[in-house]
Amino acid sequence: MSQREIKCPHCGKWTLWEGGLDDRCINCNGFLETHQFSRGVERKARQEALKESGFLYIRPGDGLVKRFLKRSISAFRWFGIYLQILFFVVVTIIIVLISLIPG
Repeated sequence: MSQREIKCPHCGKWTLWEGGLDDRCINCNGFLETHQFSRGVERKARQEALKESGFLYIRPGDGLVKRFLKRSISAFRWFGIYLQILFFVVVTIIIVLISLIPG
């Protein structure tokens, strides 16, 4: 990214800005994009909370059997997803081949 100069929302002085969420003012060390930074932090916290509330999330207190079952269910789920993708690819190839035969 290229560097630009923007006016700091805290001290009002011009400072260099690279466009990052965690860029700080050279003069007062305040965040330059406070709204975007707070939204980014909130988004990360929300994603982490959603991930931890999931059924297959392995928590530190889970026992050995529970961990094994969660990993097995997750692996089976991903196997099913990949199997569906493979099925649709094969069906698409068959449809394309059938459409090429009459031509």
